[in-house]
Amino acid sequence: MVYIMRKHLNFLKVGFIILILLTTTLSFVPSVSAEKFFQFDSMLTLDYTAEAVNEAVFQPDGPSVSIPINIKYQVFVPESFIKNPALRLIFLQTFIITNAQIKLTVVDPPDWAAISLANPNPYVPIATETQETTTTLQIAAHKDAPAQGFSLRILAETDPVLNGHVPSQEAYLDIQFQPGYIPLINVYTEKPNIVVSPQETVNFPIEITNLGNKETIVRARITDKPDGWATLLPQSQIIIPSARESGDNTDTLTFSVTPPYGFGWHNELETITLEFTPEFSPPQGGGNASAFIGSPVQFQITLRNRGFSTPGYEFILVLAAIGIILFVGRKRRKFQDL
Repeated sequence: MVYIMRKHLNFLKVGFIILILLTTTLSFVPSVSAEKFFQFDSMLTLDYTAEAVNEAVFQPDGPSVSIPINIKYQVFVPESFIKNPALRLIFLQTFIITNAQIKLTVVDPPDWAAISLANPNPYVPIATETQETTTTLQIAAHKDAPAQGFSLRILAETDPVLNGHVPSQEAYLDIQFQPGYIPLINVYTEKPNIVVSPQETVNFPIEITNLGNKETIVRARITDKPDGWATLLPQSQIIIPSARESGDNTDTLTFSVTPPYGFGWHNELETITLEFTPEFSPPQGGGNASAFIGSPVQFQITLRNRGFSTPGYEFILVLAAIGIILFVGRKRRKFQDL
């Protein structure tokens, strides 16, 4: 019995010595050799809720939008290597397992938005089961943010873990979003008030500037004019790029008007009203189409007559005036004869 116990004790001593020698040997083996024999894979993924982003309003110069980002990390190492200290020491050459740091970076952020991560360096436990953590992406569109779809890329990286036996890992996440549309235009003409004669056609060059953040359709129409006046608006709509899309964000259309023959009384004034409505280009359908149409801009021009004139029957008045002159002259001669 004593012999058997001594035999087992000797066996344990030998095993312990072998363990120490093996551990010591592995600790001196270059890392490349260790990784060659004991190298394991890992998984790193990022995801977000696309529906939440689609429902969010990225209004230029408005409040920031928060987007939760879910991070998952897992190592494919035998579970016994993680939980058994002896095996961990033999195969991974480490006693303590620390957490893995996830390094998050926004790749090439646009200059028209303020973009930040609430926690750009979260930590997750190192385990054979999937470990999760979250962070929040903040997006605040500037005033000049274009109303166009944009793909924002997030890069996630880890350093090697478990004494280099699990190499570094990286993952990408692309988030699609679009700043809101600002339908804003300015309407201008150099001479909104013109003196005109009856039956004289005058032209008003009207400059329209797109002050919004996207190519815009401007629809034009005449909403009020005097009866009997001839008006011509050759273009009912024009398409104007934004200043960010093109250096020239102004276009000109010409409005022509001809007063009737009877427009000639002294200081007579008439006003014509035009309406210009900005709209997202190309036109959007669906239930939210109204969000892509701006408020109509009312624009008025005034026409003043050049001087006194008589409508149509002036020939009769002229004949009457001549008759009166002849009558007075004849009476005067008769009075002189007497």
